[in-house]
Amino acid sequence: YSQVYDDRIGEWDKIAIRYGYADFPAGTDEAAALHAILEEGHKKDLWYLSNQDVSAHARVDQWANGTDSAAELNRMMEVRRVALSRFGEQAIKKGEPMATLEEVLVPLYLHHRYQVDSAASAIGGMYYWYAMRGDGREPLQYVPAAQQMATLDALLATLKPSALALPTSLLRLIPPRPSGYGMSRELFPRTTGSMFDAISPAVVAADMTVSALLDGSRAARVVQQSALDPSLPGLDQVIGQLIAATFQAQTANAYEAEIGRAVQRVVVENLMTLATSASMPQVRAIASSKLRQIGSTQIGSENAAHSAHQELLADDITRFLDRPGPAATRQDIPTAPPGAPIGAPAMDWLRRLEPACSEWDRNF
Repeated sequence: YSQVYDDRIGEWDKIAIRYGYADFPAGTDEAAALHAILEEGHKKDLWYLSNQDVSAHARVDQWANGTDSAAELNRMMEVRRVALSRFGEQAIKKGEPMATLEEVLVPLYLHHRYQVDSAASAIGGMYYWYAMRGDGREPLQYVPAAQQMATLDALLATLKPSALALPTSLLRLIPPRPSGYGMSRELFPRTTGSMFDAISPAVVAADMTVSALLDGSRAARVVQQSALDPSLPGLDQVIGQLIAATFQAQTANAYEAEIGRAVQRVVVENLMTLATSASMPQVRAIASSKLRQIGSTQIGSENAAHSAHQELLADDITRFLDRPGPAATRQDIPTAPPGAPIGAPAMDWLRRLEPACSEWDRNF
């Protein structure tokens, strides 16, 4: 871990330091000189945005690499696949309980978690600047449709049962935890009591992807983008591909089939959340419609386990859609900015208006 961080400063650091500390000769137009420094960064494709932009801006990341988030997610999944295939007892010291392999397994199994968040920002996302009037920059543009679809494909690939299944050789190495080595939040949750749960990791990983795709704000942005530009993906298309990828997934064995059923449950639960809590009514409408589609197209299976799964999904969806409640529950409607008290800090923008744009200075 001694060489995790570089010992040099980044290119944006150089721009920021020059902007903040440059000492210009007498007579220099300082505003123009500072603007030139920022333009130099712009020409070098250096972007400054903050944590608030992680969800909506396709190039703002936390703990993620590269500028092509879809390609990087695919690479991360391949790195993860190879590492899991090699994972074994050598991951812990001799004399350590074999159960503690789980502590090492968790970060490896979830190796792609931050790249999932990074990639998801391209869906319904934008490229934008903190543009200033007169700086000559285009304030924003939507992520191109082809890039959004490539990103969606990469995200859906993380939900394949084959990608979520743990090697059976590894599952035979992790016994129940001994006394003194209790459970903690750094371990996978269990439905199996003291025994390691082979399905739960898949549920956790699948929920990372599905909840990112079906985030209420992101879903609203997808609805909006397709309304403004029909060439961009719409929410019906995004959810439709999610359903197709998870309800028509290929499985190689009974273990993968069980994971596939668990992932389908994750999709349904997230759709229920979206249909209940999304702020935009159209998002709730589309999520509800997709739930009806899933509930009405469940087909009987010769496999008893899968048939039971289908029946429960259909029953749960029906109960959800038919849920009793107040006849006319009012949904929150966006409110207008308060406007008062005049002179509050939020109104300071009035002082920055040019005379041609305001009668403020003239009358007051």
